[in-house]
Amino acid sequence: MSSIPFPHISDMIQKHGDLFDKHFSDDMDDQTAVLKAHLLVEGLIRDFCFQSVRNPSYLRDLRLNFHQVVQLARSFMVFESPAFDKYWGMVNTLNQLRNLMAHELEPDQARFEKCRKALIAAAAQEQATLNQSLAFLCGAMNSLLPVALELHRKMSRRYDEADPADR
Repeated sequence: MSSIPFPHISDMIQKHGDLFDKHFSDDMDDQTAVLKAHLLVEGLIRDFCFQSVRNPSYLRDLRLNFHQVVQLARSFMVFESPAFDKYWGMVNTLNQLRNLMAHELEPDQARFEKCRKALIAAAAQEQATLNQSLAFLCGAMNSLLPVALELHRKMSRRYDEADPADR
């Protein structure tokens, strides 16, 4: 028996924390930080989705886009709260910023600034940089999703163990 009370939580946090440490740094330019944060958050959300279903191979074969994966992840959340909407809003803003950079050779600066300021404001860090706000988002999602996964699993086990007549 493991001495860790919630091994799924610690494994997921460790895996994605290590990826963050390896690929994200304070000295990256905004474009690199956005692209890396997007990949890190997407990997975390996909991992959450794959671990939330009984047969993840079917999900992996779907080739869902980022927006679809975010919506799927939100559907697996056992709890909803306006406090968590803040983080999902940041994820959506990160996606908008990434799309600006990935699909436009010369991104609209006004739209870029609007997204940048929204991410910094949502992180609620005075004098924060975009990079720091993205690091905050990565950390927040790496805390929220593993806990949500454990709660999802507990609810699924209770459902499976319940008498079908009580469902």
